[in-house]
Amino acid sequence: MRLWVSFLLLIFLGIGFLLSQPRIETWRIIDLTHTLSPGIPVWPGNPPFELKNLARHDQGYYANAFSCAEHTGTHIDAPVHFISQQRYASDIPALNLVGEARVIDIRRAVSKNPDYALTSRDVLDHEARFGTIPPRSFVIARTGWEERWSRPKDYVNQDEGGVMHFPGFSPDAIALLLTRGINGVGIDTLSIDPGPSKDFAAHKVLLKAGKIAIENLTNLRELPPRGASLIVGALKIREGSGAPARVFALIRQ
Repeated sequence: MRLWVSFLLLIFLGIGFLLSQPRIETWRIIDLTHTLSPGIPVWPGNPPFELKNLARHDQGYYANAFSCAEHTGTHIDAPVHFISQQRYASDIPALNLVGEARVIDIRRAVSKNPDYALTSRDVLDHEARFGTIPPRSFVIARTGWEERWSRPKDYVNQDEGGVMHFPGFSPDAIALLLTRGINGVGIDTLSIDPGPSKDFAAHKVLLKAGKIAIENLTNLRELPPRGASLIVGALKIREGSGAPARVFALIRQ
């Protein structure tokens, strides 16, 4: 008898939980992912994205094979990317791939300086307006650079000496964000470090702490400064230094 009572209690609790959850129709879902296709921008020296057809419908089914570097298109950098003995892409806990998105808009500064690095002052100004950044958040720099994606040369933006020019994060901003307990940071450029960086200081500070970076995001204009939930569907590559990812934002309607 006690078992039946316990069983029925579990059923009622389960039904109550399900009824309390918002239906998918109550969320606005935004895809923050660039489409992988031949000709997209890649880090200089990396192989291009390639798609090879394996079969077509007149053969019974349609299938392709693809090849690319781990850090192609919208992707994550795993902690091991710069720090030995840190986590591979396959070892990142699922809990570390979801969280609130906080968006810091630095487009005005970038319009004056394409090598602008988001600062700790930018973080504090954001918090003064929108509240302290909560633990397990992803802090995203909206630079406006995604508008260049369809023009790979302008997106990579190398000068005559081969130096790239695009915005990123400063290591002091990363250090401050780590005190907030973030899951990681994201950006709409090739790298969380500004293009001219040679020491990748922002990467090293972030990844040493076991956090992740999300690069080459898009559709950031659709996100509010706070309140969206981020889901980072990164490929689970064994011993991967990173992985292409499908990134979604969910906004309660």
